[in-house]
Amino acid sequence: MRRSFPVVYMKLLRAPIRATAALADDPTYRNYLAFALSGIALYCLFIVPVVMGIVVPAGGNVHVSESMMTLMKVLSQVGVYVGILITFALAFVVFRMFAPAKRSLAAYFKLFCMALGFTAPINGAYEFVVTKVFRGTGVTAFNFQLTAEALMSPTGVSSLVLIVAMLVYYIGIHRRFWQMAIWKATLLYLGVSWVSNQIGYYLMWYVGFYSARVLINAGIVTN
Repeated sequence: MRRSFPVVYMKLLRAPIRATAALADDPTYRNYLAFALSGIALYCLFIVPVVMGIVVPAGGNVHVSESMMTLMKVLSQVGVYVGILITFALAFVVFRMFAPAKRSLAAYFKLFCMALGFTAPINGAYEFVVTKVFRGTGVTAFNFQLTAEALMSPTGVSSLVLIVAMLVYYIGIHRRFWQMAIWKATLLYLGVSWVSNQIGYYLMWYVGFYSARVLINAGIVTN
């Protein structure tokens, strides 16, 4: 029970950066993969109704069928997990290259699982409350055409604050784990995030384009 998901999660809430790094370095804690999967499960519980309720912008007067919108929504979530994998791989290579502490891939995987299991429920719950309860501007809105009015709204500002808080958290755990200066960890993580975002965007664009063509030809999806 002392290593169950709720107990470990509450421990991380009290000191997110320090506790995450400490558990990642604790050889007696081996439930990190289950912790990550539990966090992802909670994220999916909150985010699926949010994603299904998103109106995909078609642009102009172009009509997008319901099946095509469903495909776009599903691919948007696939893109999230693809982006996570790309960020994980790039971050390990870059940080190991420049950090004084040469940590192993297994050790970094444990850290990443802990961080993912901790942040995923926060992101999912926040998005559900903001978009479904308050009908405001969530973090997912930053992936589409976000207007200045929506950004400056109370929920838009709080979503921006959450994004910054998550960046601070990930930079903090990387600084501790790789034992490097905060400025270097900040530059490396921001650089990795930007590059992985670009790779993930173009990769999913091609995946979406060819997936749509195949499904349209098969009669499963209509324009």
